[in-house]
Amino acid sequence: MKNGAVFPILRSRIPGGRGRLRRWLNRAAAGLMVVSIALVIGGCAAEPSNDEVEIRRVILVVVDTLRGDHLSCAGGPVATPNLDALAARGVRFSLARTHIPITGPSHSSLFTGLLPSEHGVLNNTQVLAEDLLTLPELLRAQGMKTAAFISLGVLREEFGLNQGFENFDQAFKLSWQRNAGEVNNVLLPWLRTLDDSEPFFLWAHYSDPHGSYAAPGRPYSWCRVTVDGREVAVVEADGTTVSIPVALEDGRCTVSFEVLKGPQGFRNLEVKGIRSVPGRCRVTAGPGARRTRQKEPIFILSPQAELVVESEDKSMRHAKIRFVLRHHLSMEEIPVEYGHEVEYVDQQLGRLMSVIEERDLFENSLVIFLSDHGEGLGDHRLAGHIDQLYDSQLHVPLIMVAPGVIPAGLVVDQPVSLVDVVPTIAELVGFSSPEGIRGRSLVPLMARGGELPDQPHVALTARPQADSDLEAVVVDGWKLIRKRETGQVALFDLGADPGELMDLAPQHPAEVLRLNRILDEHLATSISGGTWAELDDESRSRLEALGYVN
Repeated sequence: MKNGAVFPILRSRIPGGRGRLRRWLNRAAAGLMVVSIALVIGGCAAEPSNDEVEIRRVILVVVDTLRGDHLSCAGGPVATPNLDALAARGVRFSLARTHIPITGPSHSSLFTGLLPSEHGVLNNTQVLAEDLLTLPELLRAQGMKTAAFISLGVLREEFGLNQGFENFDQAFKLSWQRNAGEVNNVLLPWLRTLDDSEPFFLWAHYSDPHGSYAAPGRPYSWCRVTVDGREVAVVEADGTTVSIPVALEDGRCTVSFEVLKGPQGFRNLEVKGIRSVPGRCRVTAGPGARRTRQKEPIFILSPQAELVVESEDKSMRHAKIRFVLRHHLSMEEIPVEYGHEVEYVDQQLGRLMSVIEERDLFENSLVIFLSDHGEGLGDHRLAGHIDQLYDSQLHVPLIMVAPGVIPAGLVVDQPVSLVDVVPTIAELVGFSSPEGIRGRSLVPLMARGGELPDQPHVALTARPQADSDLEAVVVDGWKLIRKRETGQVALFDLGADPGELMDLAPQHPAEVLRLNRILDEHLATSISGGTWAELDDESRSRLEALGYVN
């Protein structure tokens, strides 16, 4: 894998620099955080600065589905030079975890500081309640302009995560996903038009490590598509949504696929998210095709294969068939293609950081980088997320940068949680956290040698999008995973067994009892999900194409 280009000015400004936070001072009446930093550059200690530093901008960058162990600065297998440069400029929390491995619910916890069992969003397309106070609302109340640029349709405004945003860019085309380059093409012009002195909160959301594991710019197979013997398109199996016109006879047609060329070592193709517009259709496998046993219909295609499409409306004569065509990856190939996705999004993050540097927006800004959840990549026989609570899905990257406020090059190894982001921003910007939230400020950990008392980390995943209702707690190096409906448990020693391969529950009944009690204290005895958004047929089809089925 090739290294992406590090955003140029940033790299030149961090030649091995290290920072040390000396003391936190009292807030001024205006609510500004004043800090004194001693910088060590090239081994020589600089005089501490007593200048007041006001955080006037907050830039939150979320890369969906990025595992915490896949940054090269964290010892990961993928080249991420731009993220490494960002981490060198601030603090990296090496043991950050999410509370739920599902995009919408995880962002709901990130924005409210509440556990999923408290805000009630347990699945994608459930709606975050309007009476909950969100991070964008808090920052807007501080006089910040608020804007969001999202890359997945499960974050659309109808699901409640637009609360507090003046500008919420969700311009999708045929699918509910757009790549990082497409997001940057609308985000960066917006960033360049801002007045230099204008305070703002920006949420930039990228999702390229999320399936289909097909990074832009790589070689993919090309396929001729015919309908009832008539060629209608030649398409690339690059994971994007394709739309082809079809003529129906008695509401029925046969769609044929023939591979014309592809990368060396041909792999079978797969079709997913297939639907007709307008109306619904039923799809069955013809010669050379087979359907997998999954929640959503996925068809595996040989070099020549057919699908039979039947519309529910037999009188329909003309329609469009939309689907995603991609390579069918083996479990061994998935981590490799996922790595190319991570490299691609790192390059696009370099574009974003270069514009931030170009506009001198790092000054007086707090930049936070994180992910909403991880990905299985074959660990515990799971390629994706949602269905498990192992750290392959819960462990996420978390980086915070604020020149003159947060020390550079610090790595914090104490466990932290995504609900800690809201109170940390509140303290650094200078306002009070909402009452009753679960998170706590991480500011004390950003002093070298700083500590906070350990506290349990709880997580859950829920039906119907998960196979079963699971709950987990991490405390004192132990992790307990419990199946809610049966009470069945598994216990892991994360220090000795970071891969969570050896269940120690039978050998440690006292720990099982203790962790079960902690789980009961932190999670409601009756967990019910929030209100579901009403989806039309097209939206439901787009949801299924992403791998989510209600």
